[in-house]
Amino acid sequence: MPDYDGKRVIELLKFMRSIHHKALHPRDFIEKYQLTQAQLAELLGVSLQLVKTWFARENPREPEQKYLDRLAEIDALLEIKKVIDEKIPPHLKNLFDL
Repeated sequence: MPDYDGKRVIELLKFMRSIHHKALHPRDFIEKYQLTQAQLAELLGVSLQLVKTWFARENPREPEQKYLDRLAEIDALLEIKKVIDEKIPPHLKNLFDL
């Protein structure tokens, strides 16, 4: 059984809790990751019509919290992946086809 550093576990838990406080609006998310509204709908598993209501010029709907939470989780995972990609030496990336 691996040894866990209690301090690192607590830091990770705090980070995971903070994810929901850093929610991006779908508009900011698609701008950050250069997605289309159709791609965002596919990513969230919702209809394109629902996504379009968030971007309507007149009376746009606010996304439900569950969609904002999901975008925050995806954003956090992509940020973590970016950090990992920067830290992994090129020969290991090639070895594991990353």
